[in-house]
Amino acid sequence: MPLERRGMQDALEEVRRRAERHAARHGLRLQSDRAQLDYILHGLARNLLQYGRPYCPCREVTGDPDTDRRNICPCRTHREEIEQSGQCECGLYVRSRNALRQAQGGVSLPNPGN
Repeated sequence: MPLERRGMQDALEEVRRRAERHAARHGLRLQSDRAQLDYILHGLARNLLQYGRPYCPCREVTGDPDTDRRNICPCRTHREEIEQSGQCECGLYVRSRNALRQAQGGVSLPNPGN
């Protein structure tokens, strides 16, 4: 396998693991639309390879470390965005079904399969 391809595969695996771990720790889900999820993960992996950090693919990398630090995925605004619209700006993280039912005033029972 060519070096660039192996590098991208490794980066994809790393960003997927990070995203899954973050979602599990914070009661979130990853995007359920497979094509959209793959697109976002590829953007994160590309940024990881190009810049050394998994910058959010929906935000511009400016080259200013202080500005760009805020856009490392998960970005600092993702919780607020999820609270307001049910998902973060790029759509990687989505409110869990139980949290959505609670926000809509429904009864929420534990569901290990969120």
